[in-house]
Amino acid sequence: MSKIEKIANFIVNEHRENNIYKNLPDALKPQNIEEAYLAQNAFHKTIGRGELGGYKIALASKIQQELCGINHPVAGGIFKNEIYKSPCEIEINNFHGLGLEFELAMEISKDLSKDIGNFDKENVKEYISNVYAAFEMIIDRGADYNNIDAYTMAADNAWCGGIVLGNPIQDWNKINYEEQKSVLYWNNENPQHAKVKDSNPFESLAWVLNLKLSQNLVVPKGSKIITGSVIKTRAPKKGDKIIYEVTNLSSVEIKIY
Repeated sequence: MSKIEKIANFIVNEHRENNIYKNLPDALKPQNIEEAYLAQNAFHKTIGRGELGGYKIALASKIQQELCGINHPVAGGIFKNEIYKSPCEIEINNFHGLGLEFELAMEISKDLSKDIGNFDKENVKEYISNVYAAFEMIIDRGADYNNIDAYTMAADNAWCGGIVLGNPIQDWNKINYEEQKSVLYWNNENPQHAKVKDSNPFESLAWVLNLKLSQNLVVPKGSKIITGSVIKTRAPKKGDKIIYEVTNLSSVEIKIY
């Protein structure tokens, strides 16, 4: 059995045993991010959660990267049958360490392959069919956030547990995303406000697509790419009702039971 297969099998077993997240043992730690992504691909095929329906970006901020000892984001896969439509009810006991993030999701308008060339924050807009307010559901399995190895996290699919999509934004390409605001409503708490630009959503989209195409993968039409949270990750509890709204454009709702 190759090292890549051993890494994937180790992580799959950790999930199935519902173990607290820990960094890979030294003998299995990926030597670089390329090896971590090979292990992630093997995890996708081994975990038994179906085929991919998109990708995520993680560790997008410099602060997060410094904590994990790297100088770039990482990507993970979103399984197709873990893409939900709002309003959505989620059973918290199905997740080990559920956290919510508050993002824009973008849907790809055509099959993308390496021969298209490199993307940037402007030309990537030509390949978007829809934009949505979205939750990402992360599975941190009780991780110690002061001791996270980025390569282990990447191999562990960047902790993605699924996404929830709001309604598509009408005329998404006419919106001034530099000024666009968003707001989080958590039960009866005071609303928490943010700006969509804080996650650099189109730069994030371009980064994810460039990475996947550099790996000689095809990103299929209809793929959903989530572009980073504009509000700090938060853990819900039973009974919570949470709404994230890209103000006056798209809202996404989740209830936890």
